[in-house]
Amino acid sequence: MSAMSRMPVVAGTLSIGALLAGLAGSSSLRSFLSRYLHVALPGYVWKTLVVLFAVVNLKSLPFVWHYRVFRGILYHLFLSPHPLTRRTLFTPLITTSYTSPLEVDYNLHKSNSTYFSDLDVARAHYVGALLATSNARLRAGDLEGLPEVVKSGEVKGRWVIALGAVACVFQREIAPMEGFEVWTRLLAWDRKWIYIISHVVRKGAVKPSRYHSQPWKKGRKSSGKGNGDKAGDDEAEERKEREKMKKAVFASSIAKYVCKKGRLTIPPEIALDRSRLLPPRPAGVSPPQVGVSTADTPDRTATPVPQLASPENLAAEVGVKLATQAAAAAEGAKRELGAEKETEGEEELMTWEEVEQERLRGLAIAEKFEALSAMHDEFGRDDEVVGKYDDFLF
Repeated sequence: MSAMSRMPVVAGTLSIGALLAGLAGSSSLRSFLSRYLHVALPGYVWKTLVVLFAVVNLKSLPFVWHYRVFRGILYHLFLSPHPLTRRTLFTPLITTSYTSPLEVDYNLHKSNSTYFSDLDVARAHYVGALLATSNARLRAGDLEGLPEVVKSGEVKGRWVIALGAVACVFQREIAPMEGFEVWTRLLAWDRKWIYIISHVVRKGAVKPSRYHSQPWKKGRKSSGKGNGDKAGDDEAEERKEREKMKKAVFASSIAKYVCKKGRLTIPPEIALDRSRLLPPRPAGVSPPQVGVSTADTPDRTATPVPQLASPENLAAEVGVKLATQAAAAAEGAKRELGAEKETEGEEELMTWEEVEQERLRGLAIAEKFEALSAMHDEFGRDDEVVGKYDDFLF
């Protein structure tokens, strides 16, 4: 299966290499390069060099970024045999890449701007996997769980998931031709946004113990931690392992996405629930409200979608939610689910309360990211400028 998945890459490399080799076969082009470089080389040497150049810089060639992104989306939406499940709601997905020579800056390491291209590809894979089941249900005409305005056909427009913002914090440099991995996972969600976090790490620094969507791959053996007989040693070992993993991080990024049906904003909880990634909602916990963002339409009848709360409001909201859920869990959750933990085969699944606690923990990080939106207000404070310069010409 892995060989089949590499066929499009091999075919693309050979096609681009053949095209560049054909250009290099032009006698006039070879003559120009020979005069410019003061080097006379046979035609077959030029063709070989061009093919090698295309191979090592494959990811930086025209339209390859588009192929990488759409391949990630389409594979998980239509071809992946194992979609995400409740067991893997907060589990990371790994994509691999390398630093091509054309991505190297004047400091002789991967240029900061090129991280975003690789993060685009990583998030394309993850978002495709995250919403694959929901997308399949839509294609089959299944509208269960969607707002009534959608079911009635009152809301027109396409279904989209759009990137709202992205930020990246750099930690260590990546050398030319060095391989790396991007670990991407769900961080949190609020009333409007899905927050996704990515870590660019040294290739092979951490070997997963299991590949849920690729059962044919073998993970590392379990370390056997947490048996209770050597708790102190386990704690020290875990701290040591965390420090090791932190040193393997090249950069970390956070992004936010919004789900839309035309101009209607679909709360993330609805999208995730339709992908069958959330546990049943306990008794007494109301479903999310659906509305149209006033930023998208000036319609006076529209109901705004609330944004992420301020730190004070967020703290109050967390307290109220946890108290409500604790009371509901004592009665409703145990009665409806039959136990504090559900099992899928032999695996434990997170309860609604545990998912909510993890969501709120991630939301504390996303809140700081959301606060960066205030930067827009900084524009236009002064009508004087230092100067205006063209990108290429003086």
